Amino acid sequence: MKPLLGHHSVWVCALCLLSASLVPAASYALEPQAKSPNIVLIVADDLGWGDLGCYGQQLIATPNIDRLAQQGIRFTQAYAGGPVCTSSRSVLMTGLHGGHTPARDNIPHYPTYLDDNDHTVAELLQDAGYRCGGVGKWSLGDTGTTGSATRQGFDQWVGYLNQDHAHYYYTEYLDHGESRIELPGNPVAKHTYSHDVLTDHALRFIQESKHDPFFLYVAYTLPHFSSKSEDPDGLAVPSTAPYSERDWPDKAKKYAAMVHRLDVGVGKLIDRVDELGLADDTLVIFSSDNGGHATVWDTFDTNGPLRGFKRDLTEGGIRVPFLARWPGKIPAATVSDQVIAFQDMLPTFAQIAGREIPTDIDGVSVLDALLGKPLSVRRDYLYWDYGHCRKHYDQAVRLGDWKGIRLGKENGAVQLYDLKRDPGESRDVAGDHPAKVAEIVRIMDTAATPHPRYRVGELYRGSPIWRAENQHVSLLHVPPVSAPGRGAHLHSAHLLSEFVFDPEDRPTPQCHSSTLAETPDGLVASWFGGTNEPALDNVIWVARQVDGKWQPPVQVADGSEGESGDHRVGNPVLFQTDDGPLLLFYKVVDPKHGRASHWWGMLMTSEDHGVTWSRPRRIGTDEKLGAGNPNMIGPVKNKPIQLDDGTILCPSSTEHAGWRVHFELSRDLGKTWQVIGPIHQAANFNAIQPSILLHGDNRMQVLCRSKEGVVAQCWSRDGGATWGPLTATHLPNPNAGTDAVTLSDGRQLLVYNHTIKRGPFPAGRSMLNVALSSDGKQWNPVLTLERERGAEFSYPAVIQTADDKVHITYTWKRKSIRHVVLDPDRL
Repeated sequence: MKPLLGHHSVWVCALCLLSASLVPAASYALEPQAKSPNIVLIVADDLGWGDLGCYGQQLIATPNIDRLAQQGIRFTQAYAGGPVCTSSRSVLMTGLHGGHTPARDNIPHYPTYLDDNDHTVAELLQDAGYRCGGVGKWSLGDTGTTGSATRQGFDQWVGYLNQDHAHYYYTEYLDHGESRIELPGNPVAKHTYSHDVLTDHALRFIQESKHDPFFLYVAYTLPHFSSKSEDPDGLAVPSTAPYSERDWPDKAKKYAAMVHRLDVGVGKLIDRVDELGLADDTLVIFSSDNGGHATVWDTFDTNGPLRGFKRDLTEGGIRVPFLARWPGKIPAATVSDQVIAFQDMLPTFAQIAGREIPTDIDGVSVLDALLGKPLSVRRDYLYWDYGHCRKHYDQAVRLGDWKGIRLGKENGAVQLYDLKRDPGESRDVAGDHPAKVAEIVRIMDTAATPHPRYRVGELYRGSPIWRAENQHVSLLHVPPVSAPGRGAHLHSAHLLSEFVFDPEDRPTPQCHSSTLAETPDGLVASWFGGTNEPALDNVIWVARQVDGKWQPPVQVADGSEGESGDHRVGNPVLFQTDDGPLLLFYKVVDPKHGRASHWWGMLMTSEDHGVTWSRPRRIGTDEKLGAGNPNMIGPVKNKPIQLDDGTILCPSSTEHAGWRVHFELSRDLGKTWQVIGPIHQAANFNAIQPSILLHGDNRMQVLCRSKEGVVAQCWSRDGGATWGPLTATHLPNPNAGTDAVTLSDGRQLLVYNHTIKRGPFPAGRSMLNVALSSDGKQWNPVLTLERERGAEFSYPAVIQTADDKVHITYTWKRKSIRHVVLDPDRL
């Protein structure tokens, strides 16, 4: 369990204005109970303040949600954590406002927004003995990251860990903790509507937890828009009932039906709590993550009297419906105008659970307000911002009844509104109250702590990490498996030359990680092989092709060279220098560590095109790589490039401080080396094993293997001296090695597994593909080299030879290295 306090000490100075309101005190104490009360927190997605009957909606019926207002309390001045999903949910979970919370916008896209230093309301309640479950849209960390829901205090989670995945109501799978609920063919057949699955699991969680205190976070995705691939209006719903016969636009019927299904789901949850006799022991809260969307039919008046919509910092973007029911504690049919916000939920739930309220958060306990009593704690202000990496960065502050909005931090004038007299923000009174404007500006200038992930003014140009065309197997569109002699796939005169060595007469039980180079005397290949990948008996093998036929492989290194005992070897990389020796890099690791995070690089050379080799030597160390392992390793998997001035630039990466990409360069054919990078932080993207592509105008691109399910990319505009941020390409990656080459005609060619790591066949490394691009941005799969259930085809190496043919080698079922020759003119 992570420590509860002290997790954001770096922000203590920035929080001094709030210190008076963070004292864990309240005037109202709950009567002692045998069991802590249950908490059910239901959050709709993009539901406007005016979409509910209890808030004035006249056309869409919401009887079940309205029942919460009738049996409990309705707040008229409740605020979301932000004007968009991710920031609002981050505020809700951490108790920190938008200027301090880890996730501050829907972009940039990161695999995780929370780490081990962040603390959530679920962790607090779990520490208090609660069973914590969640369904729906999490948004704060993908599967396998420190930010995934089940690593942030939830005992179970069913739904969407990734923000962009949640745009698909007919998804092919739902996350179930760190595993999945498979819904094969659903994007095409549309047999399962995800909202119904979420409700079923929420009901099951209540049933299974009835004897213990529980916290259930129901983060419904309705009525958020869907992908237009599911519905042309972006409103996927099984039917428009009960509004099918209304004289409304089809789009309006769909939206109303989504709200109806949301209401039905909420009703089922309330009924289950009541049927189990838990009502008096259960606080039920209903709200929305931000204001309604601007595309909702105007007649519905989605945000009621409030100005603006989702993504705005006006009231229509951040003021949300908020209802609470707790029979015997909250008076029925109560309406409150007290100001509460999402960051208040963590301290409120802490008080309910009898835990100490953390002192390093922005929220205050509003338990008194929930119980229909005046708040006993003073709040200095509420703060929101939006647009850090967009064209405009906006801020808003509520100070008592005053609301200030600044559109554009540098040049934007502050608008001022008196919300008590003007909740619709129709009259800007900034000119009448300059002192109040100045006070709000001072807050705006100090409320947000700068975050390296959200640099104001740096436009984000990346794309989503999760993409349906990569993650939904039924939507994967790749060419059929090629064969020698068909299309671009050339047939050799020697059948066995499809393999570097006969898999039935292989020198070792297993082999892996091949590399390929063209020398003046022909092709040379290398790989490592032994009993299995982690075995100490692995050695580096080399084979030469003579007169178009592969010669028997020979052993050239086993890791013991220069060492006192056996060492494990791996990942050889061949590179033929211009008018110089053939270089062979490989990795060595001490058996007591045995992992790639602790290996070092070795280099040997050949002056006779791979026939004989020099004694290997270590490449060296560089403190830039970090104290955990300062060893340089040369090219980690894929070939270097040689620049016009003779510099050898090696694409490399390390794994001892997360997965990070860097470069190692030598200006003297490998005698001395220096490091560029690491070029990114692993918390932003876990990527390794880059390959270098060359574009015009001194631009370079690397493509990388990643843990995030995509082929990652990074660009340089100055010949590799500096690099931009790592972002996702449109191609999937099952956490497997790739390789790429810039062709002589300027096109870019990538060899990779066009699969996802988990899922139905083809998944993992069971299919190997070739893709082409004219610009390195838009990639088109053009060839499928292998596809077989249960087999492994992996770790490709690719080069273009002097005759313009493309040569590829790759691991074939760990039994051999397969060699394929392509004619790029036919691709």
